[in-house]
Amino acid sequence: MAGALADIFRKYGSIINDPFLNNLVFQAGAFVMAFVLYMVFSRKAVPDTHSHIMTYIIVGGLFVSLFTTFFFKALTLGPGVSTVAPIVRAGGIITVAILGLILFHEKLTWNLTAGIVLATAGIYLMFLNK
Repeated sequence: MAGALADIFRKYGSIINDPFLNNLVFQAGAFVMAFVLYMVFSRKAVPDTHSHIMTYIIVGGLFVSLFTTFFFKALTLGPGVSTVAPIVRAGGIITVAILGLILFHEKLTWNLTAGIVLATAGIYLMFLNK
């Protein structure tokens, strides 16, 4: 639900027509929320033995910011949030599934295969509507 609401507010924000400014403001809001959630629910220090993991988290955050910039750009140029958001989400699911197989040697199951095929078919069907 939070992801869907974020997509709707991204669409409202895309009216500014500057994906870089949109991303900056969006990420500032995300940082404030992350800080509040951390202060309310966690307040744990990162153990010294796991400090290298912070690098992975930071790189992941950089990719989230890049994703958000392109998402805003797609909303500015694209057909609308009802088309852009599902395509972006399904594309992400397909990419993560394939990278999980390659990088983490996860098992290829019939369910995973069917999910990738169905997500790909869903993207294809959305483009047929144009």
